[in-house]
Amino acid sequence: MQKTYKCKNGHRFKKEEASSVTCPTCNEQAELVQWNTVGEFDSNKEGIGLMHEFKSAVDDLKGKKK
Repeated sequence: MQKTYKCKNGHRFKKEEASSVTCPTCNEQAELVQWNTVGEFDSNKEGIGLMHEFKSAVDDLKGKKK
């Protein structure tokens, strides 16, 4: 399976997974790109923080109408 790699010069490319990969453009050592996963987003510290933000925005709008 091909993985995305990035060298220190910023070149991104896809190659088969290996322990040592060099950039085809500049021949520098490349590292595997770590992508964000869904699991990183489950730890919401405020619970339903987004709903709280919407509620306060709606309350502000209701207060300005009166």
